[in-house]
Amino acid sequence: MDDLTRAFYATCATRVAVGYSRAVVAIDLLVVFSDCRKVLDLGCGNARDLAALLRGGKDAYGVDAVPAMLQTAAENLATQGISTQGRLFEAELPDLAMFADAEFDGVLCSAVLMHLPEEKLFDAIYAIRRVLRPGGRLRVSVPSRRTDVNPHTRRDAEGRLFTDLAPAKLQLLLERVGFSRVAARLSNDSLGRAGIEWWCGDFTRLSDAGDRPLHLVESILNRDKKDATYKLALFRAMAEIAQTQSHLAVYTVEEKVKIPLSTVAEKWILYYWPIFESEVFIPQRTNERLGQGQGVAIRKPLEGLIRHFQGTGGLTGFYSDWKGGRLAGDAARIFNRTLSQFQSTIHTMPAKHAGGGHYDVFQYDAWDKSLVMDVALWRELCLMGSWIRDATILRWAEQTEIFARGAVKASIVIDRLLLAPDQGRNVTEAQKFFATLPSRPCVWSQKELVGKAFDVDHAMPFSYWRNNDLWNLFPAAPDINANKSDKLPTYRQLHGSRDIIVDYWRGLEGAMGVRFEREAQTLLGRETFQKRNWETLLFSRFVEAFELTANQRGAERWQWSGLPQENKTSTVQRMAPSSVRYPETEEKSFGDEPVEFPAGAILRFSEVGDRAFKTCLPLVGALAAGTAFHGLETGSLDDLGDLDWIEVPARWSRKNRFVVRVAGDSMEPTLKRGELVVFEYHRSPRRDGEIVIANLPEFGADGGTGTETIKRICQDAADWIFQPDNPAHEPIRISKTEIIHPILGTFVAKL
Repeated sequence: MDDLTRAFYATCATRVAVGYSRAVVAIDLLVVFSDCRKVLDLGCGNARDLAALLRGGKDAYGVDAVPAMLQTAAENLATQGISTQGRLFEAELPDLAMFADAEFDGVLCSAVLMHLPEEKLFDAIYAIRRVLRPGGRLRVSVPSRRTDVNPHTRRDAEGRLFTDLAPAKLQLLLERVGFSRVAARLSNDSLGRAGIEWWCGDFTRLSDAGDRPLHLVESILNRDKKDATYKLALFRAMAEIAQTQSHLAVYTVEEKVKIPLSTVAEKWILYYWPIFESEVFIPQRTNERLGQGQGVAIRKPLEGLIRHFQGTGGLTGFYSDWKGGRLAGDAARIFNRTLSQFQSTIHTMPAKHAGGGHYDVFQYDAWDKSLVMDVALWRELCLMGSWIRDATILRWAEQTEIFARGAVKASIVIDRLLLAPDQGRNVTEAQKFFATLPSRPCVWSQKELVGKAFDVDHAMPFSYWRNNDLWNLFPAAPDINANKSDKLPTYRQLHGSRDIIVDYWRGLEGAMGVRFEREAQTLLGRETFQKRNWETLLFSRFVEAFELTANQRGAERWQWSGLPQENKTSTVQRMAPSSVRYPETEEKSFGDEPVEFPAGAILRFSEVGDRAFKTCLPLVGALAAGTAFHGLETGSLDDLGDLDWIEVPARWSRKNRFVVRVAGDSMEPTLKRGELVVFEYHRSPRRDGEIVIANLPEFGADGGTGTETIKRICQDAADWIFQPDNPAHEPIRISKTEIIHPILGTFVAKL
């Protein structure tokens, strides 16, 4: 610290010590340093925190730059019966010469760094890093706001220096010298001083070997020996999988992540195909020459697959047959041989030698044929995958130019590395299917598309995912598609189009089952595509993909300008009234509460005919704080003749779906009293936060018989929790030991 600051603490040591004693001790220090045996308290002051560490069984030591403060520290420890022998040192950052490298498991640096001049900050942080072992924990705190500091002189009224050290600036400096943030928080001043707030951060010191995941990736891409392009291809594949197929990951108790080796090999085939297919020979390792020298092990098998498809569409023809499940005979045998060779090469070459060691970065699990990595590396791939992918492509091209001794320019290689199966051909099947539909609404506006005047839109823009899978293709009005362009639909837009999206998926799955299922599986990840009830999980993964891409890549969001403002969950137009109606209002009694509802488009069962479950659904009752006056037959809905029916859009009509009329206000404003809601019979919830129907008396709750309710369901380890949207109502908890299947139906849409 500078002379004026040091002079203040020397003169006012007693007053400062008394103030520190009144402050609230950081009770979580023993939690922060739970895995640390030897801890250093930098700027220990009156030893308040040092005493807490010693009482907690830590081998703790204190350092302060002011002898008067060290004296108050010694007196404070002595009054508590704690020996100070060899535990207190006079020293000032960055000079910690009395301590050895990596001597401490933990370092506490509370309210110290802000007193250092700017020019000493880096050396101070480097000194902290030096005395802290790799994997050790650092706790640091600095003011996030001080209204008592002159912004020009950076001093307070007492003359103390407060360097302009914004928390974000400090964190960046720490990360640049090899720390990784674990946690951070803001808090009020522990002495209750107005205008003062604190930022507290917990960090882990990474090893000199670059065990920070991004450092590790950078080290491998830059410094690892490169006699082939394999490592670049491996990291490109891992980055793309992390970005677009993250649910393939299996997390182990050892904090590892496993990725199927076959998925990596499949990506390699698509990467290397355009390289090996080139009329100009493009080497992929040192000294590889056309017809001479040792070539890469994967070239020969892949060239056999390329030759097989030369006359039947090349890469695009292969991709279409593979995704469509049409590989058979020689094509299937050649592909399987190629895939096997690629898998063997991946785990015996780049996975084995990445980082310069022997399976140091990646490991191979022969039992399930997967590549294994630390969860920290996987997390970095998920967060930074798009940048890692771009970096590997650029370096792959530069390395290839070196292998070719300049005969093949990097720009040519980049063009080859970015080649993908022809976009137009891969959407043709979807376009033909959409053209056959008698009703074809625009996926975003839900307005009917007339004739063949429609575009096939990539919901996730091709520029982000380069994806032509069927689950990503939808018919859209040309003007709306042009307006959307390469923007990502908003969360609200996706949920507003949910029913149409799912209906198109069902049609595509019925028409092109194998291809749709295989392509949907890439989005589902480890969750196997099931013939029953796949729609909810797929849509959840679909929305997640958009939100993660938007957050990680700063993508511009888009929403159709005609999306109704008053409806937060659906863009579906309200249905037209039928010719058969009840009187304009009808009065029903629910328990002791008379409620008056506006009439809906109601039909008697005799008037429904063959429209049952096609354009009409049964109205089974009024639910939510009310008794079902038509009755709810859970499971089969057999007594259909005793129920009224109601017209609904065809896309919502399906077996085991029914309509209820909301009777209470516990779900307002989402579902208002008297509104008609479509549900589908299910006994198990699909996800937390889903709107469901529950029968509380069946679950052992108090109340009369037949009292159904509409709520959002979530769960913890012990209970099902039924949560109202209206804050005036309390959640209801039901023990999981009392009921295994907690619901009667799940929300589909509001009429």
